[in-house]
Amino acid sequence: MKREYVIAAILGVGAACAAEPITAPAPPGTNRVGLDSLVHDIRDGVLGDTRSLLILVGDHPPIEYYFRGARPNDAAPVYSITKSITSLVTGLALDGRGLDSLRVPVRTLLTSHDSLFAADARRARITVEDLLTMRAGIAWDELSIPYTNPANPVGRMLAADDWLGFVLSQPMAADPGTRYAYSSGVTTLLGEVVARSTRRSLASFTQERLFGPLGIEVPSWQTAANGVANAGGGLSLRPLDLLRIGRLVRDQGRYGGVQVVPASWITASLVPHVGATAVRYGYQWWIWGARGAWDPADPVFVAIGWGGQTVLVFPSRAAVIVVTAKNFDRDPVQAAQALTRRLDGILARVAGPSLRTRR
Repeated sequence: MKREYVIAAILGVGAACAAEPITAPAPPGTNRVGLDSLVHDIRDGVLGDTRSLLILVGDHPPIEYYFRGARPNDAAPVYSITKSITSLVTGLALDGRGLDSLRVPVRTLLTSHDSLFAADARRARITVEDLLTMRAGIAWDELSIPYTNPANPVGRMLAADDWLGFVLSQPMAADPGTRYAYSSGVTTLLGEVVARSTRRSLASFTQERLFGPLGIEVPSWQTAANGVANAGGGLSLRPLDLLRIGRLVRDQGRYGGVQVVPASWITASLVPHVGATAVRYGYQWWIWGARGAWDPADPVFVAIGWGGQTVLVFPSRAAVIVVTAKNFDRDPVQAAQALTRRLDGILARVAGPSLRTRR
């Protein structure tokens, strides 16, 4: 399909250029007035330093808006969206490619760090599913300390010679499977579980089994000197790459007529495993409702990265929305929820079956 580029605003050095948007057809049923208002607000900085907005509805060509000098082929760090991608790759490893079960103790795969598991019986009981649901029980607090602060555990992990050892040397705060704690360190453990179970580097396995079929060429995946990948936040991707990831999830693991990820894994990933409030959490995917609060009849599945990197999947609208930004001073979850509520009044519902959640 021919792609439609909508260059909504181009900001020069220190000043805005008075460039008019290139008109492109909105998908049928889209509230064009609402969409134009959203683009106007982005251009005027109401949504901070937003760099791109991509909208895909059904099989219509995506509409792409770029702001402040951003270009379609620019790859940039997507931060914690890497977690959601690592979850997809875990499903591929489980699909007869090395990982036997989500109940497998992590200790049996990360044997190089067996002494750290042996030091605490609770640590030795951590399973792969505990990593997926952020319920490993390892003490970790990266959300109350700015990522730019050297005291943040993510920065401390990345500065360490042994990332796995750093994470596993943190004290246990709870029994595995009992308490949620958002942790890039835990997802880094998960990425290495995938690597060791498949006997491939995480980057190599992901490229072959996921990115290759989606037509994504990865320019950068942050790794330690010993080859361990930063599975919690180390990928750099283009906005269109993120759109392909969202489309894959929207279409229950299918892309280009091929079942890339098992549909059963997509369904399992998007069940709320954690949370009893407006925001819930699956297998490294955020989940809430189209109006912001949790709504099992109209769920939205979300991948979020620091600075406002966002992939929103609206099953009831057959829509995928991608936003990239440099809003490092804003809460990305709150920003994504606000955008979700706004898009609820812009995107039309579609008839027919759509991806639902069981709870």
